[in-house]
Amino acid sequence: MRSYAGEIFIDVPFDENDAQYRKIQAFLEYPDGTTRFGDVKFYIVTLQLAMKNAHHDEPGFWDRWADNF
Repeated sequence: MRSYAGEIFIDVPFDENDAQYRKIQAFLEYPDGTTRFGDVKFYIVTLQLAMKNAHHDEPGFWDRWADNF
């Protein structure tokens, strides 16, 4: 079992011409591409992969999970 690791999904297309993408990139990375925060990783994933565990957000999911733990 692994606890929550702080992942978030930001719905922004991987497009260096997109202003929102550039804002996020500038916040997380220096202009040379190195990370601004040693404990933060910037991944590009498909929505399908990001939604892999969306069922965890359904009402009662964690209560049912705890009952079967």
